Amino acid sequence: MNPVEYTLARRDRIRRILVDVMVGVVTNLLVTALAVVARLVF
Repeated sequence: MNPVEYTLARRDRIRRILVDVMVGVVTNLLVTALAVVARLVF
């Protein structure tokens, strides 16, 4: 296995973890915003 391939694979895994974390944060923000809007409307 090439060392370059190993570092690229590791970087790709770290990027995938960061993307998952960001998606979770954005989803939580959207749910919170929708809850606030629903509370204001109803």
